[in-house]
Amino acid sequence: MPPARLINTLTYALHKNVPSPEYAILSHKWVEPEVTFQQLDSTEWRTINLKSQPMKKIRDACEKARGRRPPIQWLWVDTCCIDKTNSVELASALNSMFEWYFGAAVCYGYLYDVEWVASSRQISKSTDLKRPGKESAWFERGWTLQELLAPRYMEFYDADWNFMDTRKNLADLLRERTGIAEQYLTGASNFKVACVATKMSWMAGRTTTAVEDIAYSMLGLFNITMDIRYGEGAKAFMRLQRTLIESSIDESLFAWTTPTSGLTCYQGLGKVPKFSPTHWGLLAPSPDCFSKSRDLVVLPDLHVARLAGGYRMTQQGVVFEMPFASEVTNFLGLARTKVTLGLNCWRYGPNGKPYNIGIRLLGYGSGYRRVKLEDDLEKTSKPKTKKSLGTDQVLTRPLTISQPEFDSFT
Repeated sequence: MPPARLINTLTYALHKNVPSPEYAILSHKWVEPEVTFQQLDSTEWRTINLKSQPMKKIRDACEKARGRRPPIQWLWVDTCCIDKTNSVELASALNSMFEWYFGAAVCYGYLYDVEWVASSRQISKSTDLKRPGKESAWFERGWTLQELLAPRYMEFYDADWNFMDTRKNLADLLRERTGIAEQYLTGASNFKVACVATKMSWMAGRTTTAVEDIAYSMLGLFNITMDIRYGEGAKAFMRLQRTLIESSIDESLFAWTTPTSGLTCYQGLGKVPKFSPTHWGLLAPSPDCFSKSRDLVVLPDLHVARLAGGYRMTQQGVVFEMPFASEVTNFLGLARTKVTLGLNCWRYGPNGKPYNIGIRLLGYGSGYRRVKLEDDLEKTSKPKTKKSLGTDQVLTRPLTISQPEFDSFT
């Protein structure tokens, strides 16, 4: 389904439910004041403010669309094509955003703070005096991650709308800045084959105006939908992970470590989730925790099926049904205090062969907590199965890893 509202690139008027439109779409960093839906939907406001600075970005994008051969009659821009006062429409739009960027004939990546010099191929250094020495703000925005990956064809433009190049031709520079492998940027491989941990690592270091958007801006990357609940704070990212548990068997979701630079995604808020070092669970408080997980892979041919239908989320935390005679039980049949839980995800070693990733757990009450999160992920053996234990009937013991909510802030 195309976007419900589109801008006519000749008249700048909004039109609703255009049948089978070919449209261009804009990817940009919001710079206040932006044109709102209520403003652009008003003929009087458009007439008075057509030449205003807030309208310039829209006019320039429309001009690029009209100038294509053949011309493109329609344009979608997130600032003014959604009625954000309508909660139902907003929720639908956020869950459809990835599909809309994929469906566009062309996506214009507009970097308002970059001056393109072809000889230097400098795509990311910002010219914004408020950002001395930093890279373009476009690369720090959470929403631009899916806007970079979703379109089938994408062009980049600098502050004066000078054409820089296509995403395909800039793939090497984009890889250096984003950490996304070139084959996903050129289209040689579909990025959807990347594991959960790798996709999360692409979001590490990015920020959003609303803390909930850290989760909502990733929905399309994982091909999932969620109820939109602005006001829930850091719980949104927890809900995202819970949804992935329900919809996927990708265990790289649990393969993360404490980020050395802190939880970047919350820094723009001037506050961070409050929790003690003993309150780490199996789910991460932020995508920043996956910054060291970019090279992890999930290999279906090596995947070991979990017992009793796999792992599940409960009120106490994440529960794995483990073979009774395994790493969770000692020779007396008692639960071990320290456990390394092998995961169905891998990292390639120097010899080019994959090895299993594991995480360390420490007994706490009737369950376990994660420990040593500041260290690298463990190199461990693969998860135990009926076959590896040499029996068809396996007694199981639940292994519960407690999970805090990360919902309070300082």
